[in-house]
Amino acid sequence: MKLTDFTKTDQDEIEKGLLTAKLTDKEATKKILTLVPEEWIKKIPFFVRGHATTKSVEKIANEYPDLYAVAKEPGELPEKEREELKKIITDLFRERMDKHNIKY
Repeated sequence: MKLTDFTKTDQDEIEKGLLTAKLTDKEATKKILTLVPEEWIKKIPFFVRGHATTKSVEKIANEYPDLYAVAKEPGELPEKEREELKKIITDLFRERMDKHNIKY
């Protein structure tokens, strides 16, 4: 998808920028996002990718604080929590990609 595929109004809003979450723990964010297939993230248009990824991690931090706390700990994610987070984040990406007609 290219910027010119959108209406002028949408283009103006895109140029202003979308809100991104203010995540304090970049390591936890990185651990969670590595659970999403890289090719899925690449299919998200570049100008909304930051918004999509940070807001997804923020949603996990808000709805699953115990799992997010484990992700904030140093080192690798424990197997059980890694599998839970992987299911949550991939389901979230599937839902949003379907909503915006992005094939995964």
